[in-house]
Formats: sequence, C-alpha cells, structure tokens
Amino acid sequence: MNIEMLDTFLDLLETRNFNRTADNLQITQSTVSARVRGLEEQLGVRLFVRGRGGAELTPDGQKFESYAVNIRLGWNLARQELAMPAGYHGQLRVAMQVSLWDKLIIDWVGELRRILTDTAVHVESDYSRAMIDEIVFGNLDVAVIYTPEYRPELAVDHLFDERFSMVATTACALEDVQPESYLFVASSPYFKARHGELLPQLQHAPLSMGLSNMTIAYLRRYSGIAYLPERMSRPLIESGDLFPVAGAPVIDQPVYATYVSRHRYRPNVKHALALLSTLDLNA
Repeated sequence: MNIEMLDTFLDLLETRNFNRTADNLQITQSTVSARVRGLEEQLGVRLFVRGRGGAELTPDGQKFESYAVNIRLGWNLARQELAMPAGYHGQLRVAMQVSLWDKLIIDWVGELRRILTDTAVHVESDYSRAMIDEIVFGNLDVAVIYTPEYRPELAVDHLFDERFSMVATTACALEDVQPESYLFVASSPYFKARHGELLPQLQHAPLSMGLSNMTIAYLRRYSGIAYLPERMSRPLIESGDLFPVAGAPVIDQPVYATYVSRHRYRPNVKHALALLSTLDLNA
C-alpha cells in the first residue's frame, strides 16, 4: 500500500465521485480507478461499487474507512515529527477561523511561543470544515472554529461567545434600517440562522460579505449598516467613524476548539487548550 492510494480512497469517501476526486487530486480519472483497484488487490476486497448515484462504499469499504484515517494520521505525524527544525524537541500545529486570526495570533500564538520555548509552532488560518479535515488527517493539532463537527475521534470544547453588534456609518435606530443600506455579514451557518430568527426582514440584503475586515473596508469608503464583532467595532465607535444602532439585538457567535480526543493530554496540546480557556475575545 502507498500513501497515494490511501489519499485517493480518502478523497473518494468525501466526493463519492471518481471524476471529482480526479479534479481534486489533479490526476486523470483512469489513475483514480487504477489506484483504487490496486488498493483493493492488496486488501483482497472490493471497496467501492459504482452506481447511478456515484461511488458507494461496500461493507468492506466501510470497515476499512477508520483504518485508512488512522494510517494517514500516523503517517502525517511521523513525517512532521521527523521534519522538526534543529534544536527543537516538539512541534505544535494550530489553526484559527479566518475572522479570528488578528486576535489569536497575538493573545494565543504569542503566549505559546513564550511558554513552549523548545517547540516549533506552525500557524494557519482557514474555514471550519477545512480545518476539521486537517485535524482528522493529522496535519493540525488544535483548531479554533465557528462551526464544529461531532465525529467519534474528535473532541469539541466550547471556548467563549464572540459578541456581534449592529453598527452604522450614521446614527440611527433599528426601525430605520432598510435592506438597501444593510450589509449582511455571513460569518457562519450559526450566525446566519440566528440572524434569520432575530431579523428576518434583513436576511436577504442585496450586499453580503463573508469577512468582517472586508466589511470594515467597505464601510470606510461607503455608507452602510452591518454587524461586526465588538472587539473590531469598539475602537471605530470610540473614534466616531461608526455608531451603534439603537435597539438592535446582540448576536453571540459560539467559538470552539477541536482536536483529536486521544491527544488531549499531550503536553503541547494541553498547553494550547489551557491558554485558549483563559482568553476573553471580547476584551
């Protein structure tokens, strides 16, 4: 068995489509078929059957799934451990939601470097689903996310709630807000659902964005109204660039840490989680 065969099997678990897996891995569809066939020959079982709905796992394929994930995890851990910089005796790979990096890079990663002096730290920023996949495959140790997935091998810890408040470039009240002047910031599926419960009349604004930093840049150039994290909007309100919208509800966005459950007591992971538990994102 080689890692390319394993990667192809794991990608097919997600896509259930040979053509999409070929696109994802930037190989031909015939190469995907050959890798799966080679893996099946080595294992002596059929892993997938093709039907109208795409590639479906056989019962043997379902049994092999957890082994494949663990083999890939072990390979990644071994490769990364052996590739440590000279003079360092440990490695920690962390990631954070795109919207949170500006806060966590200072309050979390800075402290990790101060405490874990002999540990090499790798930092990334991405979206929840991508980070969760990287945790499962062993490419990350701890990720700070908005949208958790509850899988048997993963732990999910609620860290805190990030407060979002509605602000505007001119002073106004909620009853004055019209969809035409509103910028909808879709920071996560949870935020979108909560926003829909509280403010259904503004759910389908003609302009929407996925990042708070984008929204601030837009509001600096044009007039408008939007929800922003209070840690970002507070200095802009204090400077007079933005105004809180009177009567608008606060929306609390839960923030979570996720990691492989059995790694909870590894010293570096333990330190990373302990530091996260002390943070106040709204300060």
